[in-house]
Amino acid sequence: LAVSRPQTSPEDLKALMGNVNRLNESFRDMQVKLLHLPLKGDMLDHIWRLQDLLQNHSDSLFLMTGSLQKLEGLLWSLQTQASQTDKAVSNLWDSLTQQSDAAQQEMYKLSVEGNSSRLLLQHHDHLLSHLGSRVESLSDQVMAVNGAMDTMNRTFSYDVNIHHTRIQDLQVLISNATEDARQMRLIHIAMEEQLKHELAILNNVTEDLRLKDWEHSIALKNISMIRGPPGPKGDQGNEGMEGEPGLPGLPGLRGLPGERGPPGPRGLKGDQGDLGPPGPVGMRGFKGDRGPKGEKGDRGGGGTAAAEEGMIRLVNGSGSHEGRVEVFYDRRWGTVCDDGWDKKDGDVVCRMLGFRGAEEVYRMARFGQGTGRIWMDDVSCKGTEESLLRCSFSSWGKTNCGHAEDAGVKCLTP
Repeated sequence: LAVSRPQTSPEDLKALMGNVNRLNESFRDMQVKLLHLPLKGDMLDHIWRLQDLLQNHSDSLFLMTGSLQKLEGLLWSLQTQASQTDKAVSNLWDSLTQQSDAAQQEMYKLSVEGNSSRLLLQHHDHLLSHLGSRVESLSDQVMAVNGAMDTMNRTFSYDVNIHHTRIQDLQVLISNATEDARQMRLIHIAMEEQLKHELAILNNVTEDLRLKDWEHSIALKNISMIRGPPGPKGDQGNEGMEGEPGLPGLPGLRGLPGERGPPGPRGLKGDQGDLGPPGPVGMRGFKGDRGPKGEKGDRGGGGTAAAEEGMIRLVNGSGSHEGRVEVFYDRRWGTVCDDGWDKKDGDVVCRMLGFRGAEEVYRMARFGQGTGRIWMDDVSCKGTEESLLRCSFSSWGKTNCGHAEDAGVKCLTP
């Protein structure tokens, strides 16, 4: 911001100095003349000369008054421009401070996002390597299963071929046995017919023999004694002894399979089963694309911008992973006292910044002494809190420490 300053004219300064010098000389001459006035002389001439000198002095005073008024106006203009310049410089300084805070906050957010992205990429690399090993293991298992399936297919094909050959042989044997059984049945029928015929002949012979035996017995009775005519036929005699069982007959041929019956009615729907155990948790999804830029908001009032209360930053370290711990509260950054400061507190701070945890914690202003307020003292975390504000500590700004006891931390890096 360039500011033009009024320049005093050299001619005006020279004229002013000349007038002042002439006025001094006139006074000096007047003093000398007054000292050397004759005691006796023309007083009127001296009075007129004195009047002329006073007139000259009054003219010089008027000129000097005008020059002084011009100089006063120039001084007022210079003072006004200087005040405007101070205001402009003050506004510029406030603007630079706000932009610095905003840039620092953006750098802080970018650092946190970078650390989170780096951890996420490492997690994804680990998952991909684990998935690759699982895929290789599954590929080996699939190859082994394919080999086993090929072996089973070959064995099954061989067994099927053997069974098919055996079935064909059995079909030939069954057809041969069926033909032999048919021929034996025909022979058996012929033998049954022959036996029936022979039994009929045997019955006839037996009847003839019985008649002849009866006639012979009658003849013998007539010879021995004369008796009356023969009586009626006697009762049937007792049944003879059971003969031995015949040979078992050949088994009949297997009947053809019957037709398939109609399908039965559909059964009732069963009761609903119990819920199965929950499945394993899936892998974490990838980070989504960045959303579109929002509309420009209304301009806010004056004051510091950017940071939110409770935010953490590390200062004066060799990188974003270490430094003096500072917390933003009441629109100002302040430090943390090292009273009770331990690794659990450092773990919470590092996780807030996107790291896995704290590698080491420091006391006694290891990263230099801070300035301003000491916001937190007697911090005591359990190590599982999401923010340092969740930990117990003395109230904001209440402390008995100096900046020589500022706490620091070094976070774990990949």
